Amino acid sequence: MKVMKQILIIIIFALIGNLLSYLLSLINFPFPGSLIGLILLFVFLLTGLIKTEGISEVGQYFIDNMGIFFVPGAILILNNIRILSEIWWKLAIIILVAFIISFTATYWAVRLTLFLQDKVRKKKEVREND
Repeated sequence: MKVMKQILIIIIFALIGNLLSYLLSLINFPFPGSLIGLILLFVFLLTGLIKTEGISEVGQYFIDNMGIFFVPGAILILNNIRILSEIWWKLAIIILVAFIISFTATYWAVRLTLFLQDKVRKKKEVREND
């Protein structure tokens, strides 16, 4: 029964996300319902309205079996391999550029975070020594 309750919570957030997505599409603002549902669930978890233990078993099951969710996308790619074979080099360039941009952005974000943490740590040390 506990697992059913956890599944129900996740399904409710997915349905709310899809409903909000539909309402947003009526005002010409398309936004994926699954993403809205995830954001809402995240907010509810952050605020404590839903406890992590309330969805932990089902959430862990989804994480453990995440590979299954990539199968439909992989099959779609294989079904359209003829189209992709004509533009593979463009895709390779896009993937390479995206990798370099995301790698560089991550590097600088980490550097900035470490710098700010060090700055805060030094301020705390100065206050404690005074």
